[in-house]
Amino acid sequence: MPSSADSRMTPRLRTTRAAHHEAFGPPVRPATALSRRKAARPGRWRPLRALLTLTVLAGCERTSDPVELDPWPSAVAITVVSGGGQPALIGTRLDEPIVFRALDADGRPVPGISVDFVTTPGSGGVEPGRATTDQNGDVSITWTIGPDPGVQTLLVAAGLAATAVTANAIDLEAELEVLFAPATAAEIAAVRADWADRDISPAGLTIELTEAYSLFGSPATLRVVSHLVGEVRHYGAIVAPKTRRAASLPVLMYLHGGDNGVDVDDVQFLAFALGELRDSFVYVIPSYRSEPLRHGDREWTSTGPGGHWDYDVDDALALLNVALALTPQAKPEGLSLLGGSRGGGVALLAGIRDERVENIITLFGPTDFFDQWVREIVREAALGMPRELTGVAHMDSTLVQPYLGGRMELGRVRLELVRRSAVLFAEDLPAVQLHHGVVDETVSVSQAHSLIRVMEALGRQPPEFEAFIYEGAGHEVFDLNGVIPRAAKFLRRALGDG
Repeated sequence: MPSSADSRMTPRLRTTRAAHHEAFGPPVRPATALSRRKAARPGRWRPLRALLTLTVLAGCERTSDPVELDPWPSAVAITVVSGGGQPALIGTRLDEPIVFRALDADGRPVPGISVDFVTTPGSGGVEPGRATTDQNGDVSITWTIGPDPGVQTLLVAAGLAATAVTANAIDLEAELEVLFAPATAAEIAAVRADWADRDISPAGLTIELTEAYSLFGSPATLRVVSHLVGEVRHYGAIVAPKTRRAASLPVLMYLHGGDNGVDVDDVQFLAFALGELRDSFVYVIPSYRSEPLRHGDREWTSTGPGGHWDYDVDDALALLNVALALTPQAKPEGLSLLGGSRGGGVALLAGIRDERVENIITLFGPTDFFDQWVREIVREAALGMPRELTGVAHMDSTLVQPYLGGRMELGRVRLELVRRSAVLFAEDLPAVQLHHGVVDETVSVSQAHSLIRVMEALGRQPPEFEAFIYEGAGHEVFDLNGVIPRAAKFLRRALGDG
Protein backbone atom coordinates (compact mmCIF):
# COMPACT_ATOMS: atom_id res chain seq x y z
CA MET A 1 0.00 0.00 0.00
CA PRO A 2 1.35 3.51 -0.72
CA SER A 3 1.92 5.78 2.29
CA SER A 4 -0.16 8.86 2.97
CA ALA A 5 2.81 10.93 1.89
CA ASP A 6 2.90 9.10 -1.42
CA SER A 7 -0.78 9.78 -1.85
CA ARG A 8 -0.33 13.44 -1.24
CA MET A 9 2.50 13.61 -3.75
CA THR A 10 0.57 12.05 -6.59
CA PRO A 11 -1.22 15.18 -7.88
CA ARG A 12 2.00 17.11 -7.84
CA LEU A 13 3.84 14.39 -9.71
CA ARG A 14 1.12 14.31 -12.37
CA THR A 15 1.31 18.05 -12.67
CA THR A 16 5.04 17.93 -13.05
CA ARG A 17 4.80 15.12 -15.62
CA ALA A 18 2.17 17.03 -17.57
CA ALA A 19 4.30 20.14 -17.58
CA HIS A 20 7.26 18.14 -18.78
CA HIS A 21 5.19 16.64 -21.62
CA GLU A 22 3.98 20.09 -22.58
CA ALA A 23 7.54 21.43 -22.73
CA PHE A 24 9.35 18.52 -24.28
CA GLY A 25 6.67 16.15 -25.63
CA PRO A 26 5.79 12.62 -24.40
CA PRO A 27 8.62 10.26 -23.51
CA VAL A 28 9.80 7.83 -26.15
CA ARG A 29 9.24 4.18 -25.14
CA PRO A 30 11.08 1.20 -26.57
CA ALA A 31 9.32 -0.32 -29.55
CA THR A 32 7.42 -3.61 -28.92
CA ALA A 33 6.01 -6.23 -31.24
CA LEU A 34 2.51 -4.99 -30.53
CA SER A 35 3.40 -1.35 -31.18
CA ARG A 36 5.18 -2.30 -34.38
CA ARG A 37 2.06 -4.12 -35.63
CA LYS A 38 -0.04 -1.10 -34.75
CA ALA A 39 2.38 1.18 -36.56
CA ALA A 40 2.43 -1.06 -39.59
CA ARG A 41 -1.41 -1.29 -39.68
CA PRO A 42 -2.83 2.07 -38.60
CA GLY A 43 -6.55 2.01 -37.85
CA ARG A 44 -6.71 -1.81 -37.57
CA TRP A 45 -7.22 -3.93 -34.49
CA ARG A 46 -8.07 -7.50 -33.56
CA PRO A 47 -11.74 -8.13 -32.66
CA LEU A 48 -10.84 -9.97 -29.48
CA ARG A 49 -14.34 -10.07 -28.02
CA ALA A 50 -15.95 -11.94 -30.94
CA LEU A 51 -13.00 -14.31 -31.35
CA LEU A 52 -12.88 -15.09 -27.65
CA THR A 53 -16.62 -15.69 -27.70
CA LEU A 54 -16.21 -18.26 -30.46
CA THR A 55 -13.26 -19.93 -28.77
CA VAL A 56 -14.90 -20.21 -25.36
CA LEU A 57 -18.35 -21.27 -26.63
CA ALA A 58 -16.88 -23.81 -29.00
CA GLY A 59 -14.99 -25.48 -26.16
CA CYS A 60 -11.66 -24.68 -27.80
CA GLU A 61 -12.55 -26.89 -30.78
CA ARG A 62 -13.06 -25.11 -34.05
CA THR A 63 -13.07 -25.77 -37.75
CA SER A 64 -10.11 -23.37 -38.25
CA ASP A 65 -7.82 -21.16 -36.20
CA PRO A 66 -9.12 -17.67 -35.29
CA VAL A 67 -8.38 -15.17 -38.01
CA GLU A 68 -7.96 -11.43 -37.91
CA LEU A 69 -11.11 -9.66 -39.07
CA ASP A 70 -11.59 -6.34 -40.76
CA PRO A 71 -13.94 -4.23 -38.61
CA TRP A 72 -14.15 -1.22 -40.89
CA PRO A 73 -16.99 -0.55 -41.34
CA SER A 74 -18.04 -2.28 -38.13
CA ALA A 75 -20.85 -4.84 -37.78
CA VAL A 76 -22.77 -4.81 -34.52
CA ALA A 77 -25.24 -7.60 -35.34
CA ILE A 78 -25.47 -10.76 -37.41
CA THR A 79 -28.86 -12.11 -38.43
CA VAL A 80 -29.91 -15.38 -40.07
CA VAL A 81 -31.52 -14.65 -43.43
CA SER A 82 -32.42 -18.25 -44.29
CA GLY A 83 -31.56 -21.85 -43.51
CA GLY A 84 -31.61 -21.70 -39.72
CA GLY A 85 -33.12 -24.55 -37.69
CA GLN A 86 -32.91 -27.11 -40.48
CA PRO A 87 -33.12 -30.80 -39.63
CA ALA A 88 -30.59 -33.20 -41.09
CA LEU A 89 -29.58 -36.81 -40.70
CA ILE A 90 -26.48 -37.28 -38.58
CA GLY A 91 -23.33 -37.15 -40.68
CA THR A 92 -25.04 -35.46 -43.64
CA ARG A 93 -25.02 -31.95 -45.04
CA LEU A 94 -27.95 -29.60 -44.57
CA ASP A 95 -30.21 -29.48 -47.61
CA GLU A 96 -29.88 -25.70 -47.89
CA PRO A 97 -26.99 -23.34 -47.16
CA ILE A 98 -27.37 -20.99 -44.20
CA VAL A 99 -27.31 -17.32 -45.18
CA PHE A 100 -26.25 -14.65 -42.66
CA ARG A 101 -26.35 -10.85 -42.88
CA ALA A 102 -24.03 -8.42 -41.09
CA LEU A 103 -25.66 -5.17 -39.92
CA ASP A 104 -24.26 -1.91 -38.60
CA ALA A 105 -25.60 0.15 -35.69
CA ASP A 106 -28.29 1.63 -37.94
CA GLY A 107 -29.46 -1.77 -39.15
CA ARG A 108 -27.88 -1.37 -42.57
CA PRO A 109 -26.09 -4.28 -44.31
CA VAL A 110 -22.30 -4.20 -44.02
CA PRO A 111 -20.49 -5.40 -47.17
CA GLY A 112 -16.88 -6.50 -47.42
CA ILE A 113 -16.19 -7.69 -43.89
CA SER A 114 -14.88 -11.07 -42.78
CA VAL A 115 -17.07 -13.50 -40.88
CA ASP A 116 -15.81 -16.48 -38.88
CA PHE A 117 -17.71 -19.76 -38.37
CA VAL A 118 -17.00 -22.29 -35.60
CA THR A 119 -19.00 -25.39 -34.64
CA THR A 120 -19.32 -26.59 -31.05
CA PRO A 121 -17.87 -30.03 -30.19
CA GLY A 122 -19.73 -32.84 -31.93
CA SER A 123 -21.51 -30.43 -34.28
CA GLY A 124 -19.64 -31.34 -37.45
CA GLY A 125 -18.01 -28.77 -39.70
CA VAL A 126 -18.77 -25.88 -42.02
CA GLU A 127 -17.42 -24.69 -45.34
CA PRO A 128 -15.92 -22.16 -45.58
CA GLY A 129 -14.54 -21.45 -42.10
CA ARG A 130 -14.26 -17.76 -43.00
CA ALA A 131 -16.04 -15.74 -45.67
CA THR A 132 -16.51 -12.12 -46.75
CA THR A 133 -19.92 -10.50 -46.93
CA ASP A 134 -21.19 -9.53 -50.36
CA GLN A 135 -22.65 -6.19 -51.46
CA ASN A 136 -25.84 -7.01 -49.56
CA GLY A 137 -23.95 -7.80 -46.39
CA ASP A 138 -24.70 -11.49 -46.86
CA VAL A 139 -22.53 -14.56 -46.54
CA SER A 140 -23.48 -18.24 -46.80
CA ILE A 141 -22.01 -21.52 -45.63
CA THR A 142 -22.75 -25.22 -45.92
CA TRP A 143 -22.90 -27.26 -42.75
CA THR A 144 -22.22 -30.98 -42.45
CA ILE A 145 -23.86 -32.27 -39.29
CA GLY A 146 -21.86 -34.21 -36.70
CA PRO A 147 -22.45 -37.79 -35.50
CA ASP A 148 -24.57 -37.03 -32.43
CA PRO A 149 -28.37 -36.81 -32.59
CA GLY A 150 -30.08 -33.75 -31.14
CA VAL A 151 -29.42 -30.03 -31.33
CA GLN A 152 -26.09 -29.02 -32.88
CA THR A 153 -24.72 -25.49 -32.80
CA LEU A 154 -22.77 -23.21 -35.13
CA LEU A 155 -21.21 -19.99 -33.77
CA VAL A 156 -20.71 -16.95 -36.00
CA ALA A 157 -18.68 -13.75 -35.42
CA ALA A 158 -17.85 -10.58 -37.35
CA GLY A 159 -16.24 -7.59 -35.69
CA LEU A 160 -17.94 -7.12 -32.33
CA ALA A 161 -21.00 -9.08 -33.47
CA ALA A 162 -21.61 -12.74 -32.67
CA THR A 163 -24.56 -15.11 -32.93
CA ALA A 164 -25.39 -18.80 -32.92
CA VAL A 165 -27.58 -20.99 -35.11
CA THR A 166 -28.75 -24.54 -34.49
CA ALA A 167 -29.68 -27.59 -36.52
CA ASN A 168 -31.57 -30.71 -35.47
CA ALA A 169 -29.51 -33.86 -36.06
CA ILE A 170 -31.67 -36.94 -36.68
CA ASP A 171 -30.73 -40.58 -36.08
CA LEU A 172 -32.54 -42.13 -39.04
CA GLU A 173 -32.40 -45.73 -37.86
CA ALA A 174 -33.88 -44.77 -34.49
CA GLU A 175 -36.66 -42.85 -36.23
CA LEU A 176 -37.44 -45.81 -38.49
CA GLU A 177 -37.68 -48.11 -35.48
CA VAL A 178 -40.38 -45.91 -34.00
CA LEU A 179 -42.14 -45.18 -37.28
CA PHE A 180 -42.44 -48.84 -38.30
CA ALA A 181 -43.28 -50.33 -34.94
CA PRO A 182 -46.34 -52.63 -35.22
CA ALA A 183 -49.66 -50.84 -35.52
CA THR A 184 -51.69 -50.67 -32.33
CA ALA A 185 -55.34 -51.52 -31.84
CA ALA A 186 -55.99 -47.86 -31.05
CA GLU A 187 -54.46 -46.74 -34.34
CA ILE A 188 -56.52 -49.26 -36.31
CA ALA A 189 -59.67 -48.14 -34.52
CA ALA A 190 -58.86 -44.49 -35.26
CA VAL A 191 -58.61 -45.22 -38.98
CA ARG A 192 -61.89 -47.13 -38.95
CA ALA A 193 -63.56 -44.16 -37.28
CA ASP A 194 -62.12 -41.79 -39.87
CA TRP A 195 -63.39 -43.94 -42.74
CA ALA A 196 -66.85 -44.11 -41.15
CA ASP A 197 -67.03 -40.31 -41.01
CA ARG A 198 -66.16 -39.75 -44.66
CA ASP A 199 -68.96 -38.72 -46.98
CA ILE A 200 -68.51 -40.42 -50.35
CA SER A 201 -71.96 -39.64 -51.68
CA PRO A 202 -71.45 -37.96 -55.06
CA ALA A 203 -72.79 -34.51 -55.82
CA GLY A 204 -72.81 -32.20 -58.82
CA LEU A 205 -73.15 -35.04 -61.32
CA THR A 206 -72.36 -34.08 -64.93
CA ILE A 207 -72.48 -36.37 -67.95
CA GLU A 208 -69.48 -35.24 -69.97
CA LEU A 209 -69.88 -37.65 -72.89
CA THR A 210 -72.27 -40.32 -74.14
CA GLU A 211 -71.52 -42.38 -77.24
CA ALA A 212 -71.73 -45.83 -78.77
CA TYR A 213 -68.77 -48.01 -77.90
CA SER A 214 -67.48 -51.34 -79.16
CA LEU A 215 -66.55 -53.66 -76.31
CA PHE A 216 -64.14 -55.95 -78.13
CA GLY A 217 -66.73 -56.30 -80.87
CA SER A 218 -69.85 -56.21 -78.70
CA PRO A 219 -72.11 -53.12 -78.82
CA ALA A 220 -72.09 -51.00 -75.68
CA THR A 221 -72.65 -47.45 -74.45
CA LEU A 222 -69.86 -45.32 -73.02
CA ARG A 223 -70.53 -42.51 -70.56
CA VAL A 224 -67.85 -40.23 -69.18
CA VAL A 225 -69.14 -38.60 -66.01
CA SER A 226 -67.87 -36.17 -63.41
CA HIS A 227 -69.02 -35.63 -59.85
CA LEU A 228 -67.90 -33.94 -56.65
CA VAL A 229 -66.37 -35.76 -53.71
CA GLY A 230 -66.18 -33.02 -51.14
CA GLU A 231 -64.56 -30.17 -53.07
CA VAL A 232 -62.81 -32.43 -55.57
CA ARG A 233 -64.21 -33.00 -59.04
CA HIS A 234 -63.64 -36.57 -60.08
CA TYR A 235 -63.93 -38.11 -63.56
CA GLY A 236 -64.72 -41.68 -64.49
CA ALA A 237 -66.09 -43.84 -67.27
CA ILE A 238 -68.97 -46.32 -67.38
CA VAL A 239 -69.26 -48.90 -70.17
CA ALA A 240 -72.56 -50.78 -70.31
CA PRO A 241 -73.28 -53.60 -72.82
CA LYS A 242 -76.47 -53.28 -74.79
CA THR A 243 -79.32 -55.05 -73.03
CA ARG A 244 -82.94 -54.26 -72.30
CA ARG A 245 -83.02 -56.07 -68.99
CA ALA A 246 -82.86 -53.71 -66.04
CA ALA A 247 -80.64 -54.51 -63.06
CA SER A 248 -79.33 -57.62 -64.79
CA LEU A 249 -75.56 -57.05 -64.87
CA PRO A 250 -73.14 -56.94 -61.93
CA VAL A 251 -70.54 -54.18 -61.84
CA LEU A 252 -66.86 -54.89 -62.49
CA MET A 253 -64.65 -51.97 -61.50
CA TYR A 254 -61.17 -51.67 -63.01
CA LEU A 255 -58.60 -49.93 -60.78
CA HIS A 256 -55.49 -49.05 -62.72
CA GLY A 257 -51.86 -48.98 -61.66
CA GLY A 258 -49.28 -46.22 -62.07
CA ASP A 259 -49.79 -42.52 -61.57
CA ASN A 260 -50.15 -41.34 -65.17
CA GLY A 261 -53.90 -41.69 -65.51
CA VAL A 262 -56.09 -44.23 -67.26
CA ASP A 263 -57.45 -44.76 -70.77
CA VAL A 264 -61.04 -45.88 -71.37
CA ASP A 265 -59.74 -48.44 -73.83
CA ASP A 266 -57.94 -50.24 -71.00
CA VAL A 267 -61.28 -51.96 -70.52
CA GLN A 268 -60.72 -53.74 -73.82
CA PHE A 269 -58.14 -55.96 -72.14
CA LEU A 270 -60.75 -57.03 -69.61
CA ALA A 271 -63.23 -57.77 -72.38
CA PHE A 272 -60.61 -59.86 -74.18
CA ALA A 273 -59.67 -61.75 -71.01
CA LEU A 274 -63.27 -62.49 -70.12
CA GLY A 275 -64.07 -63.87 -73.58
CA GLU A 276 -67.69 -64.95 -73.75
CA LEU A 277 -68.35 -63.32 -70.37
CA ARG A 278 -67.51 -59.81 -71.60
CA ASP A 279 -71.18 -58.83 -72.08
CA SER A 280 -72.00 -59.95 -68.55
CA PHE A 281 -70.71 -56.92 -66.63
CA VAL A 282 -71.08 -53.16 -66.42
CA TYR A 283 -67.54 -51.79 -66.40
CA VAL A 284 -66.62 -48.83 -64.18
CA ILE A 285 -63.28 -47.06 -64.64
CA PRO A 286 -62.27 -44.38 -62.12
CA SER A 287 -59.39 -41.97 -62.55
CA TYR A 288 -57.34 -40.79 -59.58
CA ARG A 289 -56.92 -37.28 -58.22
CA SER A 290 -54.72 -34.95 -60.29
CA GLU A 291 -54.57 -37.58 -63.05
CA PRO A 292 -56.31 -37.77 -66.43
CA LEU A 293 -59.01 -39.99 -67.86
CA ARG A 294 -58.39 -40.31 -71.61
CA HIS A 295 -60.61 -41.32 -74.49
CA GLY A 296 -59.45 -40.87 -78.04
CA ASP A 297 -58.11 -37.34 -78.35
CA ARG A 298 -60.04 -36.10 -75.31
CA GLU A 299 -58.86 -35.88 -71.73
CA TRP A 300 -60.45 -35.04 -68.39
CA THR A 301 -58.30 -34.51 -65.31
CA SER A 302 -59.62 -35.06 -61.80
CA THR A 303 -58.86 -32.22 -59.43
CA GLY A 304 -57.31 -32.20 -55.98
CA PRO A 305 -53.88 -33.29 -54.79
CA GLY A 306 -52.86 -36.91 -55.25
CA GLY A 307 -54.31 -39.22 -52.62
CA HIS A 308 -52.48 -42.44 -53.40
CA TRP A 309 -54.40 -45.49 -52.15
CA ASP A 310 -56.39 -43.71 -49.44
CA TYR A 311 -58.46 -41.11 -51.31
CA ASP A 312 -58.29 -43.25 -54.43
CA VAL A 313 -60.80 -45.42 -52.58
CA ASP A 314 -63.11 -42.50 -51.77
CA ASP A 315 -63.34 -41.47 -55.41
CA ALA A 316 -63.77 -45.02 -56.67
CA LEU A 317 -66.63 -45.76 -54.28
CA ALA A 318 -68.32 -42.45 -55.10
CA LEU A 319 -68.11 -43.33 -58.80
CA LEU A 320 -69.63 -46.73 -58.02
CA ASN A 321 -72.63 -44.95 -56.52
CA VAL A 322 -72.93 -42.85 -59.68
CA ALA A 323 -72.76 -45.93 -61.90
CA LEU A 324 -75.48 -47.77 -59.97
CA ALA A 325 -77.76 -44.71 -60.09
CA LEU A 326 -77.10 -43.86 -63.72
CA THR A 327 -76.99 -47.28 -65.40
CA PRO A 328 -80.30 -49.15 -65.61
CA GLN A 329 -78.58 -52.45 -66.45
CA ALA A 330 -76.39 -52.38 -63.32
CA LYS A 331 -77.37 -54.33 -60.23
CA PRO A 332 -75.89 -53.79 -56.77
CA GLU A 333 -75.26 -57.47 -56.11
CA GLY A 334 -72.13 -59.32 -57.23
CA LEU A 335 -69.91 -56.25 -57.24
CA SER A 336 -66.34 -57.16 -58.22
CA LEU A 337 -63.08 -55.20 -58.24
CA LEU A 338 -60.00 -55.90 -60.31
CA GLY A 339 -56.82 -53.92 -59.76
CA GLY A 340 -53.16 -54.13 -60.60
CA SER A 341 -50.18 -52.64 -58.74
CA ARG A 342 -51.44 -49.40 -57.15
CA GLY A 343 -54.94 -50.43 -58.20
CA GLY A 344 -54.51 -53.81 -56.49
CA GLY A 345 -53.99 -52.05 -53.18
CA VAL A 346 -56.95 -49.76 -53.87
CA ALA A 347 -59.16 -52.77 -54.63
CA LEU A 348 -58.35 -54.40 -51.29
CA LEU A 349 -58.97 -51.21 -49.32
CA ALA A 350 -62.23 -50.54 -51.17
CA GLY A 351 -63.42 -54.07 -50.42
CA ILE A 352 -62.67 -53.52 -46.76
CA ARG A 353 -64.55 -50.23 -46.62
CA ASP A 354 -67.63 -51.16 -48.68
CA GLU A 355 -69.57 -54.27 -47.75
CA ARG A 356 -71.27 -54.32 -51.15
CA VAL A 357 -68.02 -55.61 -52.68
CA GLU A 358 -68.15 -59.38 -52.99
CA ASN A 359 -65.09 -60.30 -55.05
CA ILE A 360 -61.59 -58.85 -55.46
CA ILE A 361 -58.81 -59.78 -57.85
CA THR A 362 -55.51 -58.13 -56.95
CA LEU A 363 -52.42 -58.38 -59.10
CA PHE A 364 -49.06 -57.53 -57.49
CA GLY A 365 -50.57 -54.81 -55.28
CA PRO A 366 -49.29 -53.46 -51.95
CA THR A 367 -50.92 -54.83 -48.81
CA ASP A 368 -48.70 -53.88 -45.86
CA PHE A 369 -47.06 -50.48 -45.35
CA PHE A 370 -45.31 -51.68 -42.20
CA ASP A 371 -43.39 -54.26 -44.21
CA GLN A 372 -39.57 -54.20 -44.40
CA TRP A 373 -39.80 -53.39 -48.11
CA VAL A 374 -41.70 -50.15 -47.42
CA ARG A 375 -39.32 -49.32 -44.59
CA GLU A 376 -36.37 -49.55 -46.96
CA ILE A 377 -38.17 -47.32 -49.48
CA VAL A 378 -38.72 -44.69 -46.77
CA ARG A 379 -35.10 -44.99 -45.66
CA GLU A 380 -33.86 -44.32 -49.19
CA ALA A 381 -36.23 -41.36 -49.57
CA ALA A 382 -34.98 -39.91 -46.30
CA LEU A 383 -31.42 -40.15 -47.61
CA GLY A 384 -32.42 -38.20 -50.70
CA MET A 385 -32.56 -41.23 -53.00
CA PRO A 386 -36.29 -41.90 -53.55
CA ARG A 387 -37.13 -44.81 -55.83
CA GLU A 388 -38.90 -44.07 -59.07
CA LEU A 389 -41.97 -46.07 -58.13
CA THR A 390 -45.65 -45.17 -58.11
CA GLY A 391 -46.60 -43.36 -54.95
CA VAL A 392 -43.07 -42.90 -53.62
CA ALA A 393 -42.82 -39.24 -54.61
CA HIS A 394 -46.22 -38.64 -53.00
CA MET A 395 -45.21 -40.35 -49.75
CA ASP A 396 -41.85 -38.58 -49.71
CA SER A 397 -43.35 -35.11 -50.12
CA THR A 398 -46.40 -35.57 -47.89
CA LEU A 399 -45.08 -37.89 -45.17
CA VAL A 400 -41.35 -38.58 -45.06
CA GLN A 401 -39.92 -35.09 -45.48
CA PRO A 402 -42.57 -33.33 -43.35
CA TYR A 403 -41.95 -35.85 -40.56
CA LEU A 404 -38.17 -35.59 -40.65
CA GLY A 405 -38.47 -31.81 -40.92
CA GLY A 406 -40.57 -31.64 -37.78
CA ARG A 407 -43.67 -30.44 -39.64
CA MET A 408 -45.72 -33.59 -39.05
CA GLU A 409 -46.15 -35.56 -35.87
CA LEU A 410 -45.22 -39.23 -35.60
CA GLY A 411 -48.76 -40.29 -34.76
CA ARG A 412 -50.18 -38.74 -37.90
CA VAL A 413 -47.59 -40.37 -40.14
CA ARG A 414 -48.28 -43.77 -38.62
CA LEU A 415 -52.01 -43.38 -39.23
CA GLU A 416 -51.25 -42.73 -42.90
CA LEU A 417 -49.37 -46.03 -43.02
CA VAL A 418 -52.20 -47.82 -41.21
CA ARG A 419 -54.91 -46.61 -43.57
CA ARG A 420 -52.95 -47.97 -46.55
CA SER A 421 -52.35 -51.42 -45.04
CA ALA A 422 -55.09 -53.87 -46.01
CA VAL A 423 -53.51 -56.60 -43.86
CA LEU A 424 -54.56 -54.71 -40.73
CA PHE A 425 -58.23 -54.95 -41.72
CA ALA A 426 -58.14 -58.37 -43.39
CA GLU A 427 -61.07 -59.71 -41.39
CA ASP A 428 -63.30 -57.33 -43.39
CA LEU A 429 -62.16 -58.56 -46.79
CA PRO A 430 -64.62 -60.34 -49.10
CA ALA A 431 -63.48 -63.18 -51.37
CA VAL A 432 -60.00 -62.42 -52.70
CA GLN A 433 -57.84 -63.88 -55.45
CA LEU A 434 -54.22 -62.74 -55.28
CA HIS A 435 -51.51 -62.95 -57.96
CA HIS A 436 -47.84 -61.99 -57.54
CA GLY A 437 -44.52 -62.74 -59.17
CA VAL A 438 -41.51 -63.85 -57.13
CA VAL A 439 -39.03 -61.59 -58.91
CA ASP A 440 -41.27 -58.50 -58.99
CA GLU A 441 -38.91 -55.52 -58.58
CA THR A 442 -41.68 -52.94 -58.47
CA VAL A 443 -43.82 -54.33 -55.64
CA SER A 444 -41.99 -56.91 -53.56
CA VAL A 445 -43.56 -60.35 -53.29
CA SER A 446 -43.23 -59.87 -49.52
CA GLN A 447 -46.42 -57.80 -49.83
CA ALA A 448 -48.28 -60.86 -51.07
CA HIS A 449 -46.84 -63.02 -48.31
CA SER A 450 -47.97 -60.52 -45.68
CA LEU A 451 -51.58 -60.91 -46.77
CA ILE A 452 -51.24 -64.68 -47.16
CA ARG A 453 -50.02 -65.05 -43.56
CA VAL A 454 -52.87 -62.97 -42.19
CA MET A 455 -55.57 -64.71 -44.22
CA GLU A 456 -54.25 -68.12 -43.22
CA ALA A 457 -54.31 -67.03 -39.58
CA LEU A 458 -57.96 -66.05 -40.08
CA GLY A 459 -58.69 -69.49 -41.50
CA ARG A 460 -59.56 -68.16 -44.96
CA GLN A 461 -59.29 -70.90 -47.57
CA PRO A 462 -60.25 -71.36 -51.26
CA PRO A 463 -62.49 -70.28 -52.80
CA GLU A 464 -62.83 -67.42 -50.29
CA PHE A 465 -59.10 -66.75 -50.52
CA GLU A 466 -56.80 -67.91 -53.29
CA ALA A 467 -53.16 -66.91 -53.68
CA PHE A 468 -51.00 -67.67 -56.70
CA ILE A 469 -47.27 -66.97 -56.50
CA TYR A 470 -45.47 -67.21 -59.85
CA GLU A 471 -41.83 -68.32 -59.97
CA GLY A 472 -39.70 -66.20 -62.31
CA ALA A 473 -42.51 -63.67 -62.87
CA GLY A 474 -42.12 -59.91 -62.56
CA HIS A 475 -44.46 -56.95 -62.60
CA GLU A 476 -46.31 -57.71 -65.83
CA VAL A 477 -49.68 -59.41 -66.26
CA PHE A 478 -48.40 -61.65 -69.02
CA ASP A 479 -45.58 -62.86 -66.75
CA LEU A 480 -48.26 -64.51 -64.62
CA ASN A 481 -48.83 -67.73 -66.51
CA GLY A 482 -52.45 -68.82 -66.18
CA VAL A 483 -53.73 -65.65 -64.54
CA ILE A 484 -56.44 -64.97 -67.15
CA PRO A 485 -58.36 -68.26 -66.90
CA ARG A 486 -58.01 -68.22 -63.11
CA ALA A 487 -59.40 -64.69 -62.90
CA ALA A 488 -62.26 -65.46 -65.29
CA LYS A 489 -63.22 -68.51 -63.26
CA PHE A 490 -63.15 -66.47 -60.07
CA LEU A 491 -65.39 -63.76 -61.57
CA ARG A 492 -68.04 -66.31 -62.46
CA ARG A 493 -68.92 -66.13 -58.78
CA ALA A 494 -70.47 -62.72 -59.49
CA LEU A 495 -72.70 -64.34 -62.09
CA GLY A 496 -73.84 -67.08 -59.73
CA ASP A 497 -71.75 -69.68 -61.54
CA GLY A 498 -69.04 -70.05 -58.87
